[in-house]
Amino acid sequence: MKKILFLVLLIGTTARCIDLPHIGYLYPAGGVPGTTFTVTVGGQHLKNTLGIHVSGAQVVAEVTDYTFELDPKAGNKARRMKEKMEAAMEEEKDPLLREQLQHQIDLSMDTMMMAKAERKDRNKNKELYAKKQFNPQLADTLTLQVTIDKDVEPGEYELRVITTNGLSNQLMFQVSGLEEVFEAEPNNEVSDTVGSAPGLPLLLNGQIMPGDIDCFRFYAERGDDLVFRVQARALVPYLADAVPGWFQAVLTLYDTDGKEIAYIDDFRFDPDPVLICQVPENGEYVLEIRDSIYRGRRDFVYRIAMGNLPFIDHIFPLGGPENSEVPVQLYGVNLPKKNIILKTSGNAPETQKIAVGQGAKRSNTRPFGVDLLPEVFEAEPNNLPFQAQTIEESLVINGRIEKPGDYDCFRFEGQRGDPLSIEVFARRLDSPLDARLVLLDPEEHILAISDDEVDRGAGLVTHHADSLLNVELPKSGAYIIRLDDLQGKGGHEYAYRLRIGKEQPDYSLRVVPSSLNIPLEGSAVITVHALRKVGFDGPIELTLKNAPEGISLNRAIIPAGADKTQVTLFAEERDVDELMGLDIEGAARIKTRDVRRPAVPADDMMQAFLWRHLVSAQELLLRVTEPLPISVKLDLPKEGIAEARPGEEIRITGKVFRQEGFKGNLRLTLSDAPEWITLKSKNFGWRNSAIILLVSEEAPPGAFESLVLNASFGVSKSKDDPTYNPILKWLNRKTCNFTIGAIPIQISE
Repeated sequence: MKKILFLVLLIGTTARCIDLPHIGYLYPAGGVPGTTFTVTVGGQHLKNTLGIHVSGAQVVAEVTDYTFELDPKAGNKARRMKEKMEAAMEEEKDPLLREQLQHQIDLSMDTMMMAKAERKDRNKNKELYAKKQFNPQLADTLTLQVTIDKDVEPGEYELRVITTNGLSNQLMFQVSGLEEVFEAEPNNEVSDTVGSAPGLPLLLNGQIMPGDIDCFRFYAERGDDLVFRVQARALVPYLADAVPGWFQAVLTLYDTDGKEIAYIDDFRFDPDPVLICQVPENGEYVLEIRDSIYRGRRDFVYRIAMGNLPFIDHIFPLGGPENSEVPVQLYGVNLPKKNIILKTSGNAPETQKIAVGQGAKRSNTRPFGVDLLPEVFEAEPNNLPFQAQTIEESLVINGRIEKPGDYDCFRFEGQRGDPLSIEVFARRLDSPLDARLVLLDPEEHILAISDDEVDRGAGLVTHHADSLLNVELPKSGAYIIRLDDLQGKGGHEYAYRLRIGKEQPDYSLRVVPSSLNIPLEGSAVITVHALRKVGFDGPIELTLKNAPEGISLNRAIIPAGADKTQVTLFAEERDVDELMGLDIEGAARIKTRDVRRPAVPADDMMQAFLWRHLVSAQELLLRVTEPLPISVKLDLPKEGIAEARPGEEIRITGKVFRQEGFKGNLRLTLSDAPEWITLKSKNFGWRNSAIILLVSEEAPPGAFESLVLNASFGVSKSKDDPTYNPILKWLNRKTCNFTIGAIPIQISE
């Protein structure tokens, strides 16, 4: 084992030849203030961990163990390697080469012994291994000893792993005030749980393996309104290689005789179920959790808050004006209060969070929208056009679709040529309403209809059910807006915020990834997405606010009409391994207004092999890593964009920086380049000091593209290296890849 460790460490010294760490799950995904406990982190490339970072909380984590799961085919591969090395050993006379061959044989033997030990363990624990499937994305495992400071507030934080190769992605780490317990196998059957039956409330942690069912026995008293709130998809939002793209948990509650009392498979449109049940009699009960189609693996992690806990089912209104004290009604069970006064921020438009609780018993959160416009409430009866509620043109209406088949109608006076924006906020504020908007002209003819409008900023929403209409009124007169639920549903929880006003072009920004790694004296590329609203198509200039010393951003612009750009960050004269937060801001001129918007940190996550989502994170973190043996600094135009006409060449100069003794050359490639651009320069280094891009004659005038330029170089082991393989010499060479930077290209008219 030590020899394998030595080999990996040696390869690791070639700086960034190994992939960045990635974490796939945490188990448990949280804990209680003032406690020390063990957490398992599963993922990929987690070897040589330097530390753990938990954003915004006093949490200390120490790595106590690292293991990795062998590919089941590793033993056979190692045996074939050993046979080749032994055959070469018989003919080799050189003492140095014989020593190196023996080293390769020893490595193969170590791997074979590990594979044998794992086979033996599999035979001994057949039931356990029957549920396990090898997954390279979860092959690495860290064991952490975690201590949460006693003063840490309950809430949601972000955990990242720091290795010699860089900073990992983030996953949610929760701090709870409830006593935490863990599922214990075997517990597939209700009968498996006979024995201890703790009282509630508590928080149950577990993992679902393939075909697994977890049962948990507890004691409850008659009349208690029990809440069983699952967090599973909330912990790991999207799975790239599983359908529907998350752990779809289902809950069943049984009495002590195994009779089903209640069942739930989601909470409205949220895949994480919430089961609410009034206890019929004093006694023991069993809660069962499983995947809806009996899938499972180690990243099917769950946390279930159980007990007579406060739970906010829904709220009304769903929002209020900025810088105000807004009365809010809370609906749910076990709530300490049903009415609160919420003080809104002065940063509209934004979303705040509402939660209530007493001591360790804290409720779930609900989003609350904040806006700039004045607000009114819907007034019944307003089902039919002649009953329509008269309103002004620029305001927010708070209302409900009270029952199935309900319609809400609103009348306003419009002028010919007025640009008007009508938008529903419901699903994005946790309302089950599937909104349908209809605009009727003064003759009550249908002028426009809207059903589902995709909001890419709502990264956790997979059914975009809010509506948006942007129209120019064709004539002056009284117009009617009609709103209902597309599926004909309704109820007290079917609330909405209907925003009506002059078209107000705007934008918001997302920056990915939320974890950045920049080699000292090197660069990294980030992607900034522009989520444009109401026809705004102007340029957006990006800046690094309050930039840490030594960290800089190339002049970066999202050109007119573009929905994203890739920009380059540089790190110079910084301490290696230092973590720092970054704040990127956009600025744009919209008509007569200067509009600044923060770039919200996010991660681009894949769902079920196909769909992609921008999932917001709490902070944008940067880590400066060891310098590469070779780096490049490009000389871009002062304006930040290289311009060319169709058929022209773009010539960009740059300077190559090499560590002493490194004489390698660079091979260049472009990532996802459009068809109309070709990289003419394949190499860059000693002789070539310019990068030449060829623009096709077919390049569309006005087109913009931010090209990501990549480089690779080879690193070879010396023959004096004890890990040098004299037979399979290709094992002695490693190709290292890195990104030079982003080159913004604009095609002139």
